[in-house]
Amino acid sequence: MSDLKIPNLEDLLQLDEKIVSTQIKCLTAPGENYGSLMLSVDITTETTDLQIVAKTLPPNPKMQEMFNCPVTFRNEIAFYKSIIPTLRSFQKEHGVKKVMNFAAKYYGSRPNLHHKDEKIDKDAVLLLENLKVSGFVNLERTEGFDLDTSKLILHDLAQLHGISIALKLQEPKIFKQLVQPLMESLSVSKEVLDDWEDKYLKIIHSIPRLEPYLDRLKKVNLDIYPPPPAREPFATVSHNDCWVNNTMVQLQNGKAVQSRLVDFQISDYASPAKDVLFFLFSSIKNDILRKECDNLIRYYHDNLIEVLKELKCDTQPFCFEEFQKELDFEAVRTQFAHLALMLFPIFAPKLDVKDMADIKPSDIGNNEPTELHKEKLVFIVEEFAKRAWI
Repeated sequence: MSDLKIPNLEDLLQLDEKIVSTQIKCLTAPGENYGSLMLSVDITTETTDLQIVAKTLPPNPKMQEMFNCPVTFRNEIAFYKSIIPTLRSFQKEHGVKKVMNFAAKYYGSRPNLHHKDEKIDKDAVLLLENLKVSGFVNLERTEGFDLDTSKLILHDLAQLHGISIALKLQEPKIFKQLVQPLMESLSVSKEVLDDWEDKYLKIIHSIPRLEPYLDRLKKVNLDIYPPPPAREPFATVSHNDCWVNNTMVQLQNGKAVQSRLVDFQISDYASPAKDVLFFLFSSIKNDILRKECDNLIRYYHDNLIEVLKELKCDTQPFCFEEFQKELDFEAVRTQFAHLALMLFPIFAPKLDVKDMADIKPSDIGNNEPTELHKEKLVFIVEEFAKRAWI
């Protein structure tokens, strides 16, 4: 990945002055982000310095196909360019003083070099604030979050979900025109699905502690893409991939004080329960979640209701009992499979990850599962079984 360039960067940024120099390098290590190539771009103009992030297509066409980049990259551009400003404007119109602040600043984008249509090609790029400059960091993906950090992320999710629900209820025309059409679901080829199933069956048979659950585990349907239709009234804008690597936190004296959500490329129109379950069981330390799972679910729901009340929505249809039904449905129908499959990239040994240009879908999960991977899978199985979710 030595020849890193972004053609016509000056036109894309629409700066008032000439760019004097540009330094571009890879922002993340191979294997930390499969669905795109993330670049750090340091720009010097005649009077100032600008540090941004450029998100581009993954270099391997097979990965572009797996992530349906012609759709998902376009949707992520729209998320930053249209959806986030719409949600913020909606809050301001309702007198909200502290508007949502869970996403990086948007600097510009293009689907292609010529801007003739919306077709995504190799020159597609999305320019965003470099959150690292403000002290935000990714935490270690295999360790999981502590309780305070987990609450920051759940608060962000409640903001995303709650404001979107309120917009849907109070401005349905705007929601249907601007937001809902952008929520096109991810689909997965039979080849990729078959590969996932082989790896899933191999790992569940390799862990003695899972033997009592094997009959149930073998019946799990891994074919969760595209997902079932979203159910009302909870259906909302869902991140759909909220785990450690897709969050960043700002630390003070070792404690997380702010958080940001990143990577909205497979966001969809779905139940908020999907994001809550996936985040809880993919990204929080086992010992904390074992003790605090129910409390964290309540914490999320309390924040969701607070957002809806602030935006003058009737909260009765969104009571905790109804939300519990959403959790039960999504845990069984989509999120156990989602978690079981995503543990492969989450716990991939760093030394085994290839150059981004060489990574293909079948490489995900090819490494021998680590003990941390197995431990997390056992934890998820036991917790889901306890709740009758498998």
